[in-house]
Amino acid sequence: MALATDRIAVITENLTDAGFDGNGVTECLKMLDNNEVSALQKYLANYRKQLLDSVHNFNKQIDCLDYFTYTLKKSMEVK
Repeated sequence: MALATDRIAVITENLTDAGFDGNGVTECLKMLDNNEVSALQKYLANYRKQLLDSVHNFNKQIDCLDYFTYTLKKSMEVK
């Protein structure tokens, strides 16, 4: 765990925990260093959208699996 006094380490740890790879962390830190706040916000928003799209895709897959399991169970009860 990064010390709260080490701002860069805290930011790096947070971005890594959020799923950014080394290149993504470097890109974010570069934008911070260059005071490109709006660009960083857009970058983070795009990444968030990608994560949310993944969640929705996994949810759809779970729904399909649940439906298949349900229909399989129902078909076994008929026999």
